[in-house]
Amino acid sequence: MSEFSTNKRVAKNTLFLYFRMILIMLVTLYTSRVVLAELGIKDYGIYNVVGGVVMMFSFLNNCMSSATQRFMTFELGKGDMQKLRNVFAASLNIHIFIALIIVILAETIGLWFVNEKLVISHDRIFAANWVYQFSILTFCVNIIQVPYNAVLIAHEKMSIYAYISILEVLLKLGIVYLLAIVSSDKLIVYGILVFIVQLIIRCIYQAYCKRHYEESKFKLFWNKDLYKQMSSFAGWNLFGSVAWLLRDQGLNIVLNLFFGPAINAARGIASQVSNAVMGFISNFQVALNPQITKNYATGRILEMEKLSYMGIKFSFLLLFIMAFPICLNIDYILHLWLVEVPDYTALFIILIMIDSLVGNLFGVPLMTSLSATGNIKNYQIVVSSIILCILPAGYMALRLGYDAASVFYISIVFTFISGIARFLYCRKQIGYSLKKMMRNVFLPIAGVIVISLPFPIFMKFFWFTESSLSNFISLCSVSVIFTITVSWFIGLKRNERQTLVAVIKNKIHKK
Repeated sequence: MSEFSTNKRVAKNTLFLYFRMILIMLVTLYTSRVVLAELGIKDYGIYNVVGGVVMMFSFLNNCMSSATQRFMTFELGKGDMQKLRNVFAASLNIHIFIALIIVILAETIGLWFVNEKLVISHDRIFAANWVYQFSILTFCVNIIQVPYNAVLIAHEKMSIYAYISILEVLLKLGIVYLLAIVSSDKLIVYGILVFIVQLIIRCIYQAYCKRHYEESKFKLFWNKDLYKQMSSFAGWNLFGSVAWLLRDQGLNIVLNLFFGPAINAARGIASQVSNAVMGFISNFQVALNPQITKNYATGRILEMEKLSYMGIKFSFLLLFIMAFPICLNIDYILHLWLVEVPDYTALFIILIMIDSLVGNLFGVPLMTSLSATGNIKNYQIVVSSIILCILPAGYMALRLGYDAASVFYISIVFTFISGIARFLYCRKQIGYSLKKMMRNVFLPIAGVIVISLPFPIFMKFFWFTESSLSNFISLCSVSVIFTITVSWFIGLKRNERQTLVAVIKNKIHKK
């Protein structure tokens, strides 16, 4: 497959996913506003922290999820259909087993932690336990869905992936409507409705994959070598999953222990905004990742490296174009969006955005590259150990009397250090070039940042000083247009601009 054909396919799949993401983002922002208003800051914080306890057990699923993606895409790239069937059967059996293990852990250790350690008022502990039980069920449904998602992504069938996700957000709109009209305990009702939506989506994924892809059939299957190979890969991913889990959900629980549910509401809102924005980036990465793995499977290392650098640069620029105007107008956005804004929300959003930008400098394309090799032991030990430092460092900062934002500053520092380590392993194991990374990624990105920041900031503090809708729209327009223009001429190479123009023209002519 030629470079243009590869880029065209990535761009086409990205367009499907962006169509999905725009709708998801709008619905997510709207539903977050209504859910926060209906539940209140206290119950919204309880839902986030209780759900976070369930997510503490997600490390078992996350490690197998990446293993499933890697092995299915790799075998599809090599064209071995029998091995592909075996990989799917093995992964589905393993995910069912993982779901059972998580139920056991959640109903013992997790249940004790919710009732004995979390800061939840006595009058809401009953509702919190109901939410916890349905969070477990929701999570188990999502676990068993992973192999079917992997099939669609491996086949690069992003249109179906997008359509099903659109149905999911429409069902979540239904949750908002029902939440507004029910008279029962809204926190409990919300937990039940989220579970029902996930169950419906899981059934649709399974039905579609069974009908269109012959490998996606359940069967009791045993192959010692394959299970050993997948388990070894997943085992080292387990270390990485635990590290990221402790960084995200562990910090959420630590914040609860020091500041109570209100701070979890602020972090929950910040995470909603960050996830909505990061969804745009992940869509591009989801479309790109199969091509990186398939290039490695067929021995096309130079094309793999080029795609990885393109993915990093595009991901960063897309995130920067969206994050900059949001951070610039964050106070106005929050007061326009939410009925009641929890303390710290604006600062949390800005810091999470910065952390995401730093992470994207050495992000998913490099992780995918290392995963494609199957040799991740040393990489996971080093990088995950760095990430693991965030939780104890954050805890110590809070114990020493620093404010809640200190944990995010600490996270940014360790995210940067772990990213450098990740690239060094790509250089050592695959042969990625620091010189190419500097020329293709760091220098264009640095140029975009240095040129883009001053003018909109000047406009913010010396021209659009008053908080009004007209100033908000004007400032967003100025910052977005200016940043896109700089990214187009400074961030992108000539051939990258030509490829994008060709893809857009092709889509227009097809219509």
